[in-house]
Amino acid sequence: MPVFNSPNDLLTVSDLTYRIREVLEYEPELQDVTVQGEISNCTVHGSGHAYFTLKDEEAQLSCVMFRRYVEGSNRGILKHGIRVVAQGSVSVYPQRGSYQLMVTSLKADGQGDLHREFLRLKEKLLNEGLFDPSHKKPLPSYPTTIGVITSPTGAVIQDILRTLQRRYPCAQVLLAPALVQGETGALSVKNSLARLVAQGHPDLIIIARGGGSAEDLWCFNDEDLARAVFACPIPVVSAIGHETDFTILDFVADVRAATPTAAAELAAPDHQELLAALSGTRQQLFTHLQYRLNHQLQLLDDLSDRVGWQKKLLIERQKNQLALLEATLRQHDPRLFLEKGFTLTLKNGKVVKSVTQTQTGDTIETVLADGRIESVVK
Repeated sequence: MPVFNSPNDLLTVSDLTYRIREVLEYEPELQDVTVQGEISNCTVHGSGHAYFTLKDEEAQLSCVMFRRYVEGSNRGILKHGIRVVAQGSVSVYPQRGSYQLMVTSLKADGQGDLHREFLRLKEKLLNEGLFDPSHKKPLPSYPTTIGVITSPTGAVIQDILRTLQRRYPCAQVLLAPALVQGETGALSVKNSLARLVAQGHPDLIIIARGGGSAEDLWCFNDEDLARAVFACPIPVVSAIGHETDFTILDFVADVRAATPTAAAELAAPDHQELLAALSGTRQQLFTHLQYRLNHQLQLLDDLSDRVGWQKKLLIERQKNQLALLEATLRQHDPRLFLEKGFTLTLKNGKVVKSVTQTQTGDTIETVLADGRIESVVK
């Protein structure tokens, strides 16, 4: 919010005017207002923009309506003396030093009662929390089945089908035909919603209708329909009328789209973008796997070197142990004692350790380093 200078600061007319403009245009409550009054001094410029004054018994308000909004409204009501309901935002036109209402929607005052009912229901459901963002369900990233509730013969369903076919042809579309205007429209949409949930089990649901007057769109301001959409376990996208049209359904739905085509774009990803992302992910995965493979090959080489070293170490250790055993065995070899002059006496092939093991007349064998001698005990 801009801050004014102190009283001693000197301002130009432009300075003050632009600061007043910032104050008014920074005020949220003045950026979406609905005003009732009578048209006077109406002029439709060659550019297509409309300039007029809204007045009542005590005041008047300058208004401007740019061509894109004029073309989307009923130009027949842009006449002197017609009572209307205008919706728009407050701004300042510095060149004239005046504030004005930039009108985005203009409806005959005959719709005033409908608008008051709309505001009443909107306030009621708002207070009950039906519009609370915490209740909004996220749309699935990759839906396999998309339900569409709309007229089966209008241009809306064709726009949605073309958009989905272009962006996400793998998705199955379930059309639940419904009346989208008139006294039975709300009930028809509500019943189609119930059928989709019970039988079709789509991943998300689009409720769509083309543009029209407030009376044409009124069935989407039905309280029972709003509560059914709020209670729906499946995410709901609303696409009712033009971008400037708002219904109760738009506030209670999980996502509001400006047009049916925009609803289809919100409902499904672009398969070309998915393919590009998949290609990038594939390359990243290949690079990562190649890195892992090279790393494992290097580890395998290191392990092979370690195994070879351990093998050599083990063989060397076994050689040392074998040499030690050989040396020990040689130390206990009887032939070493025979070579030193000792003899070994055998009787019947058994070692004689004592004279008591022999008797007179026994044949004994004396083993020497270079041969054997037989003798008889006397």
